[in-house]
Order: sequence, then C-alpha cells, then structure tokens
Amino acid sequence: MKPGVEICSAQPEDASEIAEIHRAARAAAMPWLTVVHSPRDVRHHFETVVLPGTDVRVAKIDGMISGFMALRGNWIDHLYLAPDTWRQGLGRRLLQEAMATRAELELWTFQRNDRARRFYESFGFKVVEFTDGSANEEREPDVRYVWMRSGEQA
Repeated sequence: MKPGVEICSAQPEDASEIAEIHRAARAAAMPWLTVVHSPRDVRHHFETVVLPGTDVRVAKIDGMISGFMALRGNWIDHLYLAPDTWRQGLGRRLLQEAMATRAELELWTFQRNDRARRFYESFGFKVVEFTDGSANEEREPDVRYVWMRSGEQA
C-alpha cells in the first residue's frame, strides 16, 4: 500500500470528484459499456442519491480523493478507483473495510468486466446469479456475487 493513504467518510462536497472518478473508471475499465447518463446527470445522482443514501467511503492519497466505495446495507453499490491509481491497493483497502464490518456482502458487476470479476473472486465472492442485462440501464449482461464471512450461514 502506498504511503499517505487515508480511508474516510465522504462529505457532500466530494460529490463532483466522486462522480468524475466513477465516469473515468467506467470508461477506462469498460470502454464497450453504453454511456447512458451525461456528466451532469452523474454528478447530480451522486449529490442527491448516492451520498445522502449510502455509506460512502473515500480513499485519499496525499489528501486527494482517488477512489470510493458506496455501501447500502450489505450491498456494494459502487467501488471505483481513479484509473491512474489502479493496482496500488486502494480497492483492496476499501473492500477489506467493508468485509470487516459486515458478515455478508453482495454486488452486481457486468459479466464482461473480467478485471472486477477476478478482483472480487480473489476475496472469496461467489457467483449466485447471471442475467441477460434486461434489468439494468445499460442492457449489459451482469452477474451477482455474494461473500459471507467464514462460519456465517445464508
């Protein structure tokens, strides 16, 4: 892990930076994914839905937001990192924090997002459902993962 990394709660004024990381990470990791919202709409969504309605943690490197995770109960709604910070342990730190505070986690990712799928599987997440994508905005086939702390039951 890079020195100078801090994980903390997001603040309302972080919405623009978080929205930009979301957009940049999706474009870099999934260039094939249909873009269904304008940058303004994405920022508005983070300001009015994500930040007030979920537990958002940010990863900062030397005081600059470089990634974030949004948790809604046991669901990981978002986990994105600025592309220039990939493979520095930020995603691992964010995910481990969620795993330390919950006995079970669930998430969706796109079936074609091989990098995300390998990442989650490396932490013991198991596939529990595949869909044809008809229920998501992008109409992209997705996959639902579940993780349970060892010794927990469904």
